[in-house]
Amino acid sequence: MSYFKYQNFDIYYKVYGEGKPLVIIHGDTASSKMFIPELKFYSKNFKVILLDLVGQGKSKRVDELPLNYWHFNAMVVIGLCKYIGVNNVNLLGTSGGAIVALNAALENSNLFNKIIIDSFMGENLPYEFAEKILVDRKIAKNKLSSKLFWFMMHGFDWKYVIDQNTNLIMNFAREKGDFFECNLNNIKNDILITGSLKDDLIPNIENILKNINSKIENSKLVIFKYGNHPAMFSNKKEFRNLVLNFLM
Repeated sequence: MSYFKYQNFDIYYKVYGEGKPLVIIHGDTASSKMFIPELKFYSKNFKVILLDLVGQGKSKRVDELPLNYWHFNAMVVIGLCKYIGVNNVNLLGTSGGAIVALNAALENSNLFNKIIIDSFMGENLPYEFAEKILVDRKIAKNKLSSKLFWFMMHGFDWKYVIDQNTNLIMNFAREKGDFFECNLNNIKNDILITGSLKDDLIPNIENILKNINSKIENSKLVIFKYGNHPAMFSNKKEFRNLVLNFLM
C-alpha cells in the first residue's frame, strides 16, 4: 500500500491511469473505496489520484481529528499533489470532499485547474443540522445496509471511525461552524457545482448551491431533478458526461 506522511499523519493514496491529473475526494464516513466502481471510466481519461482522508479508510487512525477537518484535509491534498509531483490538477469532491476541494482552491489556486464540487451542505454547519446528523447516524448504525457500507469503507473498526467523525461534527458546529477561512469570491478557478433536488441528506440543497454559485465568479451550476445523495452516483451517466465536457 502507498502512504505519504503529512505532518504526523499517515495518508493512504493510490494512482490509476495516465493523462491530466484528477484528484477525487470522498466525504465524511466514506473512503476512496467508494470510487472503485467509477475507476474504469475515469482512469481511461485521466490520471486518477485517490486518497483516504485523515483517520478514514486505510489512512492510519488518530486519537483526535483536527477541528477544521475539511481545511486540514485540503492541506493534505495539496501536500499529496506536491509529493507526487503533479500540477495543473483537476479536483472532484463529493459531499464533504467538495468542502475539502474548495478549501484547497482557496489555499493554492495556482496548483489546480478546474474543480467539480458535488452534493454538499454549503458554507457552514449549523448546530441544528449537526444534531440531525447525530440522530441519523445513531439510526444508521443499526441498519444492515449502513453497517455493510461502513465496514467496506473502513474495516472492523468502522464504529470507531463513525463515532469519531460524529463527535468532530458536533464539536465543529459548536465551536466554529464555518467551513472556509476565506471568502469564496476569491476563487478564480473554473468551478462546476452539482447536486440533486431530491438529495436525502441535505435539505434545501437547491438554494444552498445557488448561493455558492452566486459567490464564485467562474462557476456553473447543474441541478438534477432526480437522484439522491450524492448526485455523482445517483445520476451517474449524466454526471460522467458533465465531467468530460467540463474537464476535457
